Amino acid sequence: MLKENNKILRLINWIINFGVPSDLAYLESRKYKLINLIVSSVALFLIIFFFINIAQSNYFLAASDIAMLILVCVPSWILQYKKKYVANLVLITSAFFVYTTALTLLNYDVNRQTEHVLPAISIMAIFLFDGWKKNLLYIFFPISFFTIRFVTMYETTGEIKLELIHLIYFIEFLAIYTITSFFKADMTSFYKTLVKSNQTKTKLLRIMSHDLRNPFNSLLGTSKLQAKFIESGDMEKLKLSSTVINSSANKIYNLTQTLLDWSMSQSDSLKSKIEKINLTDLTKQVIDFSNITAVHKEIKIEFNPTSPIFCYCDNIMTQICLRNIIMNAIKFSSRESKIIVSQHIKDGSYEIHVQDFGVGISNEDIEKVFDDTTIHSSYGTENEKGTGLGIKICKELMEHQGGKLLAESTINLGSLFKLQFPVKF
Repeated sequence: MLKENNKILRLINWIINFGVPSDLAYLESRKYKLINLIVSSVALFLIIFFFINIAQSNYFLAASDIAMLILVCVPSWILQYKKKYVANLVLITSAFFVYTTALTLLNYDVNRQTEHVLPAISIMAIFLFDGWKKNLLYIFFPISFFTIRFVTMYETTGEIKLELIHLIYFIEFLAIYTITSFFKADMTSFYKTLVKSNQTKTKLLRIMSHDLRNPFNSLLGTSKLQAKFIESGDMEKLKLSSTVINSSANKIYNLTQTLLDWSMSQSDSLKSKIEKINLTDLTKQVIDFSNITAVHKEIKIEFNPTSPIFCYCDNIMTQICLRNIIMNAIKFSSRESKIIVSQHIKDGSYEIHVQDFGVGISNEDIEKVFDDTTIHSSYGTENEKGTGLGIKICKELMEHQGGKLLAESTINLGSLFKLQFPVKF
């Protein structure tokens, strides 16, 4: 029994995947697999109806069943085999309203009312097509439906008049279009988000495997050498190796911190805790932390507030954003230069500006660092390597709390980043 079930499942799987290559894009392959399922199901029902109609002496309907099988199902299988997918989609979608309309008008049966299959089948046009093609093909279903209703009304009563039931039918088609379109859009959006997330995570794994390996190798190799330097009493080499270990540890720490910040910004459960914060004190704290890195490049961070500013924002998110922006400014500033941090109240919002006088960023690269679909990384003025995630983290965390991250830059003159917070009462 189990073997028979496996054979049936393999047969169904073969039917669904017929003519659909495995390397096809997911959303596209789903459409063509759905076509296979629809056509195969219709072919089976046509064969069953053929024998039922023969038994009931409905020879016209029996002949139409065979005609549908030969003129629609067989060509569909041929088109699918030859990978003429678009032609096949049009054939199958149009065949339903054309066949139903023609059959019903030629041999209308008040007991069957075949036209009522059209609202359910109209869903195909929405799932199988996009944009104007979806709208164009969908509209033929209500047109076919009302054509059948009014023609048969005229044939039976000798007149055509609008009734309440027609309004109900119209609302039915409208509801099907609205609900199905929303469901499809939501499904497509979820799929695109999932693809984007997977692509980003793949890039992150590459970053981790590449950028973590080098400092770890340096850390392990140098620490092993230190034992020899201690035994030989070579203090000069011991001092030099300590500097290398410290540098490697800093690189590992910075990369790990960035990845942790990014993972937090990507969390679906991330919620901002908006409260009244002394933005001036917060900025001073971040600058004190950043000075540990700035002092190694002899860079001076200037911050001279005239009075404290209080702003409604998320304390942790704001610290992460400001820290990333200042560390980025240090990375792309030359030795013995300066970075100016200032606070402003402008156009109904509070802003923190971080101005550096380093290498600057081209307009093209600014678009890349703000683009969620790409990871763009550049070396700093002393070959500091980054992940390309810092600005993206800032942008996402600012938006989480209702703010914005803005940037202005000129090549070889420096960059200005603005953390903009909304006014909240």
